Amino acid sequence: MNVDSYFDSDFEKQLETIRKKLDEIDNAREELLRLSRELRRKSTLAISNVHIGNVEEAKNLLENAKEILQKIDAYKQSEIYYPITRDSMQEFVEAVVFLETVNEKRLKIPSFDVDIHPSSILTGMADVVGELRRYILDLLRKSEIEEAERLVKIMERIYFSLVSFNYPDKIVPGLRGKIDMMRLSLERTKSDLISAMLITKFEE
Repeated sequence: MNVDSYFDSDFEKQLETIRKKLDEIDNAREELLRLSRELRRKSTLAISNVHIGNVEEAKNLLENAKEILQKIDAYKQSEIYYPITRDSMQEFVEAVVFLETVNEKRLKIPSFDVDIHPSSILTGMADVVGELRRYILDLLRKSEIEEAERLVKIMERIYFSLVSFNYPDKIVPGLRGKIDMMRLSLERTKSDLISAMLITKFEE
């Protein structure tokens, strides 16, 4: 019997179709990785600029980040979308909330033109607490006690809000560990604030 008779006539065509599909996924993955790296870079730079008081540059960087986010959104239906974009979107949420908290003096979950996965919003919010600690320590060094006290209250609000999200790691990756870190940051920052308040009072 001819060996070819063992194979369906469309066998090679079907393999080629599979190859093309995988090539498309691989190309999309490479582009999505590039965009995600750029989104994370812009967001990280924005956070750094908030810390040094360069708010306008932080806003410009986040505007650029939003443009990248729009490009990322085009891949939303792909199976590679969430695993690749999770960390960069988390960083973006962190940057936006941190800027809003410091500059606009309010805590809010911003609305985004692009649909961001709920878990990235929660973990991004959790990371804001670490940035607020760094910012508060700078305020305490400058004896800006009142503003530091306000931001400690915001740290508390974030912590007590997120601690109620008791989901497994498969649903919100990394949140439980971040909540433990938030608690430690909050306790240490409150202790630093009390010490600074006592020193200020003693100096009076």
